[in-house]
Amino acid sequence: MCSKNIVYLFLISFCVSEIVADSIAPGILPDRTNRVEDIYLRYYNGQTAEDYVDIPLSQANKLFEIKGFDQNNPTVFYIHGFIEVAQQESIQVMVNAYLEARPGTNVILLDWSNMAHGSYFFNAARNTKKVGTAAAEQLNKLVDSGLLLDKFHVIGHSLGSHVAGYTARELKTKYNKTIKRLTALDPAFPAFYPDGVVMEHVNAKDADFVDVIHTDAGGYGAPVRTGTADFWPNGGKSIQPGCPRFAPIPLSDDNLCSHWRSWRFFAESVRNPEAFPASPAESYHKFRENPNPEEGMVYMGYSCDNKAEGSYYLTTNSQTPFGKGMDGLYPKSKSNSIKK
Repeated sequence: MCSKNIVYLFLISFCVSEIVADSIAPGILPDRTNRVEDIYLRYYNGQTAEDYVDIPLSQANKLFEIKGFDQNNPTVFYIHGFIEVAQQESIQVMVNAYLEARPGTNVILLDWSNMAHGSYFFNAARNTKKVGTAAAEQLNKLVDSGLLLDKFHVIGHSLGSHVAGYTARELKTKYNKTIKRLTALDPAFPAFYPDGVVMEHVNAKDADFVDVIHTDAGGYGAPVRTGTADFWPNGGKSIQPGCPRFAPIPLSDDNLCSHWRSWRFFAESVRNPEAFPASPAESYHKFRENPNPEEGMVYMGYSCDNKAEGSYYLTTNSQTPFGKGMDGLYPKSKSNSIKK
C-alpha cells in the first residue's frame, strides 16, 4: 500500500503542482524570488489575522521595534506547508485561534511561500533545509537579543513540519540552543520517509519535546512515528470522519481534507484545551479494545503534557466541534462505559 502511495504522490508532485499554482487567483502567489532573501516574517499585532506587520526574515530583530511585541511573552512560530500562502485558510484559522483565545501570545508566521511552490521534489522539498537554516540563524539572533527560548513554540504543517525540524536541528547543532517544543501537524510523507530518501524528516531529537498529529498517514502525511509523542486521531489515516470518500483530484480541498484535519484539530485545542483526550496504545485496534482508556490519558494539541511519550489514540466528531471530550476515548459504547 505504501509503495502505491509513493508512486501516486510522485505523480502528483511532478504533474500537478505547477497546474495548481497556475490556477491560484492572480495576486495570491508571492511576487518574490525563489531565495531565502525574500522570506518574510508576519507578526500579527491586532485582534485578527487581518492585522499584521511583515518584515524580511533577514531583519528579524525589527520585531523588537513593533508595538505590541513582548519578548517576555510566549511566542508561537507557525510554518505553513506546500503551495500555501499567507492568506491560506489553515493560517487564518490557526492565527485567529491564538489571537482570540490566547491573548498575550506573540503570533508569528514564517512566510516562505516564495520557496514553497513549483515542483514538490525539485524545489519545495529541497528548499526546506535552506529555509530552516536561514530561520535558525535569525532565531539565534532573536534569542541573543532577549527573546525567551523557553517560551518559544514552533508549529509546522505538512512540509512546514520539516522546515521546523531543520530550524530546530540547526539551532541546536550550530548555535547550541534547544527549542523546548516543536509540533508537527501531519508532516509531509514524500521525499522524507524513509529518513534521508531525499531529505531528513522532523524527529524526536530536534527539540526537547516533539508532538505530532497524524491525520493522513501514508497518504500526504508521514506513515510512521516521528516524534516524542505521536497522536493518531481515528487511527491517524485517511479517510478522516466527515471527509469525502471519493476525492480523485490531487491537491483539491476534498483530496486534502484528511491532511488538513491536523491543523483544524490543533486550532480547536487552542480554544478548548480539553477537547481531545487521547489514550496510550500500541495500535488503533488495541485502543478500541482497551476497557480502561483513561489510564495514562493526555490531551492532544495545545495542552499536551511534555512528559508524554509514545503513540496515543482517540476518536473525533465528523464536523466542528471535532473534539468529543472524554467520549473520544470510548469508540464502542461510550455512553455506558464512561466513568462518572
